[in-house]
Amino acid sequence: MRKYYLDVLRLLAIFLVIILHIFLIYSTLPYYIKQGNNDFLTYVIILSLVWLMPLLFTIAGITSFYSLRKRSIGEYLKERVQRLLIPFIAAMFLLNPILSFYGLKFHENIQINYLEFYPLFFKVTDLTGYDGGLTLGPAWFILFLFIVSCLAVPIILLLRKYKIDLSNKDFSIFTIILLGIIPVILYPILSSGEGKSIGMSFAFFLLGYYVLSNDNVMMKLEKNKWLLGILTLLLTVVFLVGAIYFGSIFGPISFYYQAFYGWVCILLLLTIGKIFLNKTSNILQYLSESSFTIYIFHESILVAVAFYIIQITSNIYIQMILIFILTVSLSIGFYALCQRFKLTRFIFGIK
Repeated sequence: MRKYYLDVLRLLAIFLVIILHIFLIYSTLPYYIKQGNNDFLTYVIILSLVWLMPLLFTIAGITSFYSLRKRSIGEYLKERVQRLLIPFIAAMFLLNPILSFYGLKFHENIQINYLEFYPLFFKVTDLTGYDGGLTLGPAWFILFLFIVSCLAVPIILLLRKYKIDLSNKDFSIFTIILLGIIPVILYPILSSGEGKSIGMSFAFFLLGYYVLSNDNVMMKLEKNKWLLGILTLLLTVVFLVGAIYFGSIFGPISFYYQAFYGWVCILLLLTIGKIFLNKTSNILQYLSESSFTIYIFHESILVAVAFYIIQITSNIYIQMILIFILTVSLSIGFYALCQRFKLTRFIFGIK
């Protein structure tokens, strides 16, 4: 039976990514376009990012488990190239330059047209793109997911060789929770120092593949939903107190803390999803199928739209609403358009 709640959670996560990117414009954090310095939005972004992208890596691990029930390793790797590597390359050449173009125009106020700017995009600076240089933009997630998917294959083959099957293992609830130590341990491996880590992403992917694909584990989580809720609340309070009042002490260990905290949040979110979101409809199915393409397109559209919207109206709430509506509608529109042509389906990984 298809686990529809995974599709719904993935879709909701991507819509939240869009909202958080809008919040970045008005937060104290740096971004391509800036319009304000709101501390509250900054904490909303930081709290959400603790679990948001790790959730997507975890769901990818779960869905890969079911994918490899129907596909050979060779077919799986071919699909990863088609669905991840090729769209990543397309995003780097076709979409991410838009981010840097508007970042340069906003921060440096340079009057330059897009064709004049395009060759400048491939200059490597700090990879933020705020100065017009190369940026990964949202494509970092696609690249990381491709890497961890490929890295997982030797482990999957090794466990298959020795006939080690975790798909029906009956973990205790405390063991499941303590497995969150694995992302903490692997966080330093190929880490950007800003919360992005291939090691941590790999851990969440494998935990999704080997643990959260296990129906016994999901039943155990559902039985202990209140424990997960209380633990998540306590970890949230500790995180906020540490970040706000003990920044000098908490700062150096915050990303390690977030790795474990994110795992507990994911356990709770998957449990809530299983209980309340395991349903589908034609609209949900269409949006679920388009969610990956929406993710690829959204930030370039969002930044371009925001650049002009903030010049049209000074009302922040109207700005936010317009940016969100235009970003979502244009992203879905581009998906519908790209879906019609074989070439665009290929380069953006559309089935």
